[in-house]
Amino acid sequence: MENRPRILVIGDIMLDQYVSGKVTRISPEAPVPVVKVDKEWSTLGGAGNVAANVAALGGQPILFGLIGNDEAGRVVLECCKKTGIETAIIQGNQHTIVKTRVVSGQQIVRFDREVPIVWNDSQFSRFASELDSQVASSEVILLSDYAKGTLSDQVLKLIFDTAAKHGKRVLVDPKRSDWSVYRNAFLITPNLVELGMTEAGKGIQNDDNLVVAACNSLRSQYGIKNIVATRSSYGMTVVSENRILNIPTRALEVYDVSGAGDTVLAAFGVSLAEGKSVNESAFVANAAAGIVVSKLGTAVVHRSELDTFLKGSSKLVLRENLTDFKVRNETRKIVFTNGCFDVLHQGHRKLLREARELGDMLVVGLNSDDSIKRLKGAERPINSVSQRIEALAALPSVDAVIVFSEDTPFELLEELRPNILVKGGDYGLDEIVGRDLVDKVVIVPLVEGVSTTGLLKE
Repeated sequence: MENRPRILVIGDIMLDQYVSGKVTRISPEAPVPVVKVDKEWSTLGGAGNVAANVAALGGQPILFGLIGNDEAGRVVLECCKKTGIETAIIQGNQHTIVKTRVVSGQQIVRFDREVPIVWNDSQFSRFASELDSQVASSEVILLSDYAKGTLSDQVLKLIFDTAAKHGKRVLVDPKRSDWSVYRNAFLITPNLVELGMTEAGKGIQNDDNLVVAACNSLRSQYGIKNIVATRSSYGMTVVSENRILNIPTRALEVYDVSGAGDTVLAAFGVSLAEGKSVNESAFVANAAAGIVVSKLGTAVVHRSELDTFLKGSSKLVLRENLTDFKVRNETRKIVFTNGCFDVLHQGHRKLLREARELGDMLVVGLNSDDSIKRLKGAERPINSVSQRIEALAALPSVDAVIVFSEDTPFELLEELRPNILVKGGDYGLDEIVGRDLVDKVVIVPLVEGVSTTGLLKE
């Protein structure tokens, strides 16, 4: 994406570690599950996850904060480099905050390694000397406050003073009960728990009038222009001067809410930096939150899947998210078929309908535009990949669509490992790619006289 808006992200940077495996028995030593580990990985957490979401959504993040000069800190910097995040990170003698989650389908346990982050004089002096130029060159400033110490009172005052000097908007994901430190923020995104921590929100319930009253009280008291309360299944409430907007949730299946607030903050930042209004940005952020809660662990939302979701199709699964998809659906019987589906016709619909009846969900592997050109010639496809995704996603028989760029779906089948592979009757069993990777192959008879080639000739 050209002219990516520069977005400064400041806050508590963490490393999120995951240990994943299967549970097949209970420990003989204690009544706890035994996880047979098969995969471990690390992602950016806290402010790092905000920055990663900014990058995935099309912005250019600059991550500013304090981490340890340790192995976890080294991994954080490595993750930033891989994700395309510019860093203004200061390393100190304290330990980098690490959160480790053990998952088997769902999260089983989490253990945290953390000590409060404390700035020494030298570190604060370096932060102060770099802040002015970073703020001046950024469109928007995002503050990810997990109350771990990075955003101390002194640091917050300096940030807000510098932002005011350059006329920059500050957006905050809060964790404090005292919002006086966020005075004059452009936008704050509390969830109901965070709203309930404030004096104005004490005892709050998920009630429209109570939420609006608490937000208006906080706006008035601290000069905050906009408060966006995220309300779980109730969606999102935007409270601004003389304006209230309630947006219903657009969540897919809720799988893991880890880092959802990070995604909301990032989506607001990118959308506002691109010139959208607060209300327009709220719809974007609400959609992004709906996508990210369907993923495993601390995750990001990519611009392509957000655009597809906003257009009405939430069935697209990106190749980089295939691991999450498999974990979410490991107990389901997955049926897979693939093709170009360039001009969707009666034969396609019959195949897809019959394939769906063979299991719990149908996944369609869809050839990319370049792949079709190599297979069918330069004049194909007739319909672009986005048009073909939209057409397939509109069918009730299709549960998920995954685009592959190779000439055959073999690599995708290796990654997905579905239970059943379905092909049309123009294939012989020995011609079917990936037949050895599945439990069963089913060949569905063709509809006589109906084909894309024939339709195009006519």
